[in-house]
Amino acid sequence: MAKSSPGANLSLLMLLLWLAATMSWWGLAFAPQGGTAPVWLARLQSVCFGTQANGLPAPYGWGALIAGPLGMLALLWLGWTQELLAGLRALGRRPLGMGLMWLVALALVLETGWVAMRLGQGLLGAGGPQVNQSIAPLPAGYPRLERPAPDFVLVDQHGAKLSLAHLRGRPAIVSFGFGHCETVCPLVLRTVARSAKELAATVNPALVVITMDPWRDTPSALEGLRRNWELPERTLMLSGDVERVNRVLDQFGVARRRDERTGVIDHVPLVFVLDRDLRIVYALNNPPVSWIVEAVRRADGAGS
Repeated sequence: MAKSSPGANLSLLMLLLWLAATMSWWGLAFAPQGGTAPVWLARLQSVCFGTQANGLPAPYGWGALIAGPLGMLALLWLGWTQELLAGLRALGRRPLGMGLMWLVALALVLETGWVAMRLGQGLLGAGGPQVNQSIAPLPAGYPRLERPAPDFVLVDQHGAKLSLAHLRGRPAIVSFGFGHCETVCPLVLRTVARSAKELAATVNPALVVITMDPWRDTPSALEGLRRNWELPERTLMLSGDVERVNRVLDQFGVARRRDERTGVIDHVPLVFVLDRDLRIVYALNNPPVSWIVEAVRRADGAGS
C-alpha cells in the first residue's frame, strides 16, 4: 500500500485543525450564560458575536460564525485540492483512518444537535426576555475579585455630581442599563430593585445604576427611567458626557456594542457588588435575587 505524500498529510492536519477551530468557535458562541458561567464568557460572547438576551448571536455574529469558517475552508480547498483528496482517500483505506473519520462525524452530529437545541431555546425565549431566577444558592466558592472599584465623577438624576467616594462606608450594588433597552435591562434592574428591598432592613446597600447610553439618557431623563424600572427613590441614577461615561463602563469591564444607526446596545447583564471600602467583591452575570442578596451579605461579612 502506497504511503500518502507529506503534502497530503499536511493538508489533512490543516483540515483537522480547521474542524477543531470551527467546532470550538460555534461552541463558544452558544455556551450558556448565567448561573455559574464565568463573567469573561459573557463578555467574550458579546464582543465576538453580539450575543443577545435570548442567547443568540446578533446579525454580525452570524456572519462571524458562518463566513469566517467557510472562508478558511475555501482557501484550504483552493490551495490544497489534490493533496486533500489524496489524503482523504489514503485515510479511508486504513482502519485507523476510517475510525477517525467516524469519530469526527459523530462529534459533528453531536455538536449540530446541541446547537439546534440552543437555537430552539433562544427562539422560544424570543417572545420575552428571561432573567435567571434559579433557586440554586450562590456557590460557596464563587470567585471573589477583591479589586478596587474604578473611580468616577458622574451626574445623578438631580443634576448633582457624584463620585465613587460618595459610596464609602456601606456596601453597594452597581448595575447598568439604558432607557431604550426593551430586552433584559428592565428585568435585570427590577431584579436589582427587589434585591435592594430585601436587604433594606439589614445591610441596606447603596444602589447605583449607570447608563450605557449617555447620548440619550441625559441626567434630566434619569428620574423617569428610575420610575419605569421600579427602582427605589434612593437609587443613584448616573449619566454624564459620552466620553466620561464610556470610560467608566470600560473601567468596570462592561462589554457592549452600539449600533450607530439605531442606537441599540448589545451588552452583558452584569451586576457588581462592592464592599464598604469600595472594592469590587463580586461580578455577577444575569443573577437572580437570591444571588445578589447573598453576595451583598458576604461582601459585608454577614453571609454564609
